[in-house]
Parts: sequence; C-alpha cells; structure tokens
Amino acid sequence: MGIDRAEVRKGLSRTWPYLLSHHVPSERYRCYSPVVFGRRIHFCARCLGLYPGILAALAASLFASGLAHSSTTALLIVLGFPLPALVDWTVTTFTDRRGYNAVRTTTGFLLGYGYGVGLPRLFLAADFRVAAVGVAYGAIAGALLYSLQSGEMKHG
Repeated sequence: MGIDRAEVRKGLSRTWPYLLSHHVPSERYRCYSPVVFGRRIHFCARCLGLYPGILAALAASLFASGLAHSSTTALLIVLGFPLPALVDWTVTTFTDRRGYNAVRTTTGFLLGYGYGVGLPRLFLAADFRVAAVGVAYGAIAGALLYSLQSGEMKHG
C-alpha cells in the first residue's frame, strides 16, 4: 500500500492556509497579512509575539547562570505574564471589541516569555507549581470556551 499523492496534495492545499495562522477567514483581522511574492500571507498576531517571547526567555536562561530567574521571580513571571493575553483574548472574543494586532503581539510576547521561563522550571527543576499555574489558566480558558459554546456569553 503506497502513498496516495493526490490525497496528500489535497490535504496540503486544505491545510496550507493555517500553517502560519490558525484563524478561519472570518477572524483574519487577528493577523498581519502582508503580500509576499504576490501572495497574501496571514501571520497570527499573537503567535508572532509568542514564539520570540519563548526564545527570549530561553536565551536568558542559557546566557545567565542557572535557570536565569530565582524560584520566586520565575513563579511570578509564570503567573503574571500570561494574564494580559488572557484578558485581551477574553475581551476580543466575548465582546464586540476587535482589539489591535499590536496589543496581541505584545501580550503574545509576554505569554511566550512566561512559557519560556516556566517550561525549563517544570522539566529541569521539577517545579510543579508551574504545572498548577498552567492547569489553572487552562481551566479558566476552558470554562470561558464552554460558556461561549453554551451561549452564556455574548460573542462579538
């Protein structure tokens, strides 16, 4: 049984638009959309901050001694830096406000920095408080999404 090349091409053509942006066309206002070589490319604004934020935190930990931040400072970063992204996402998802891509990128950078500080602390220092913070944020986001699906909150 070989690879069905036509099926692979079909799958790639359907998923290609989501490679750099996971937004459906009606949410493309949450993207930067430059034209590159005659084609419009969509970059998720929050992700465009998220990945550099992760890299910045990892670079800080590589070039500083130890894990770069004290245990208390790291936990405060992991706890606080994702909050602006959650607030911005909540406001722009559950109200009529569309928000601004510069805000999404900035809050994405903070979120990414929090990830970049937290993941090494979780996996290299076995600081399970980081996991507890992640579970709490996940529960909040899950409850918000559930309320959106059940129609309890207004969607903009």
